[in-house]
Amino acid sequence: MSLSATVDAANPTQPSSVPYSTSPLPARFTGDETQDPAAQNPLQLASMGLQWLLRDSGPLTVGAGQVGGLARTDCAPDARADVLFNVMPLSVDKPGDPLHRFSGFTASATQCRPRSRGRVQIASADPLAAPRIETNYLSEDLDRRTIVAGIRMLRDIYAQPAFREWMDDEVLPGRDCASDRQVLDFAREKGGTVFHAAGTCRMGSDDRAVVDPQLRVQGVARLRVIDASVMPEIVSTNTNAASIMIGEKGAAHVMGLASPSTDRRAVPSEPLTTG
Repeated sequence: MSLSATVDAANPTQPSSVPYSTSPLPARFTGDETQDPAAQNPLQLASMGLQWLLRDSGPLTVGAGQVGGLARTDCAPDARADVLFNVMPLSVDKPGDPLHRFSGFTASATQCRPRSRGRVQIASADPLAAPRIETNYLSEDLDRRTIVAGIRMLRDIYAQPAFREWMDDEVLPGRDCASDRQVLDFAREKGGTVFHAAGTCRMGSDDRAVVDPQLRVQGVARLRVIDASVMPEIVSTNTNAASIMIGEKGAAHVMGLASPSTDRRAVPSEPLTTG
């Protein structure tokens, strides 16, 4: 699950969080074709590091999630895809955990554009204190039904003939996890974030927006927010491309290369000074 946020329309001082819900399904391979065994061997792991350092080659030169795809479940409220699949050539309970000691792979089902809302609040006047975050993952019925449908769709892919000679067994949630309730409980217990935080400083032209269309903080002179925080709504998939575009937009505004805003309520930009 990846945390992002938009401003709560009922209380603009308390942004409401929009969580991605991601559930990984690791599986065991019949052979030793994936990275798990090599990563458990100190000599092979050192060899990977040297390949990367000296030759810019080897398994460490590519990301963990090498295959992805979008699909539409029966729960989709419109014609757009509502789940995202990612596949890693290694077996792990969830990103950040140690690799399994057997050869395997992990695919995950992620809901796009969830409706569940949490809350992000300032917990203290101390600027170094962590905020209070109430995620409320899977609090909406549509989100619960969608993640269950996404996991079932991923399991159907695992069961296709092309996988049969490679698949040994599903590690998580396991074959005993069969009912919708069991699948949902698995998503709640094993789901995790994928580090795509976004949306806590919503961009907009209304009074409740944190920044205006030129990314200037409303009511504060010479302060802009130029990152994924300004997304008015969470994007359907990974935030990288959108974040790069936001960075380019912000740089153009700071350098005076972009068109001036027509929002008269915004605080005027001030020229950069050096000294």
